[in-house]
Amino acid sequence: MTDIDFYILSAQEPQQRLDFACRLVEKAYRSRCKVYVHFDSEIQAKTFDELLWSYRDNSFIPHGLVASDALEDNCPVHIGFGDQQPPHFDVLLNLATEIPSTFARHKRLLEIVIQQDAVLTSTRLHYKFYKERGYPINNIDMRISD
Repeated sequence: MTDIDFYILSAQEPQQRLDFACRLVEKAYRSRCKVYVHFDSEIQAKTFDELLWSYRDNSFIPHGLVASDALEDNCPVHIGFGDQQPPHFDVLLNLATEIPSTFARHKRLLEIVIQQDAVLTSTRLHYKFYKERGYPINNIDMRISD
């Protein structure tokens, strides 16, 4: 069964959510996990793709867009959007409004909560969905360490 982690931030800005997502991706990559990051749109996915290249000067995270023909299967971090449903990954980082239909294929699912109405609404619905289906949920309150 997929383990689900909600990271709760005090941040309100979407950029802070993306920055934290970079940290999670880097941590998973360093732990040798294969990661899929899911967005609503191609624009969001491309923005995150660019952010990972410039995230930190001393960091390199091999990654690519699922829509790219050049993306190799052995690439550790895939970034996708919409109906793109990749095969099994160790970690699914969901930054989309909807829950990907294939979320249960992955060992872990991560959600990042910021204090913005639209994100709070969607992540609360996600939480309810997972809880009603009996998935193990772990809340990590980052507001304490922000």
